[in-house]
Amino acid sequence: MALSGKIAFGSKRQALTLAALVIELLLAVVRWRSGDAQAPAAPAGAAARRSGPTGPAAFEEESAPARGGRRAASSSKAVSPDEVPVIDPKDFDPPPARGANDTGRDLFDLRDPTHPPLPTPTPRPPMPGDPSYIGPLPPPPPTPTPRPPEISFKFLGSFGPKDHPIAVIQQGDDVFNARAGDTLFGKFVLRKVGYESIDVGFVGFDPNETRRLPLTP
Repeated sequence: MALSGKIAFGSKRQALTLAALVIELLLAVVRWRSGDAQAPAAPAGAAARRSGPTGPAAFEEESAPARGGRRAASSSKAVSPDEVPVIDPKDFDPPPARGANDTGRDLFDLRDPTHPPLPTPTPRPPMPGDPSYIGPLPPPPPTPTPRPPEISFKFLGSFGPKDHPIAVIQQGDDVFNARAGDTLFGKFVLRKVGYESIDVGFVGFDPNETRRLPLTP
């Protein structure tokens, strides 16, 4: 009885395993058939290319008639004399420059280019003293202090009384006598007469403005 129970258990296990294998086989067959059904059919042109020659030779055979046809079409076209363009000597002139940087200068012209005019200088505003000056004038400069004239005569000596001597004066070739207080040549005043010198003042100047003229040897 125990042996028959073990055989029945083993037969049941084998049956389950066999059933699992059959199911897997059926799934594999289904997947394989579905893959064949989804594969696209090859185009007729592709099949024809596969069946025919392949490689550069086949490409040359295919393109040769097209090139021949184009040559034949181009060689068969006739050119009319009216269609030949007329050549003008002006066609050989350099083209004019174009663009934003066009200066209008011909590169084949050897003359100097025209320079742009210089900007107009700004005039200097008038200064004091100009006739067109408008504004307050500066104060006048101080008047220079006048200088006494140079003494142009000579003192040759003196004579006469001691309290009121007489001076001998020479101006060029002229010789004359003068006392203290006399005006000489309208510009000088004889202030004092001594034995060896005289004091000379100047007309229009301060009486203290004097020059001492020594005796001429």
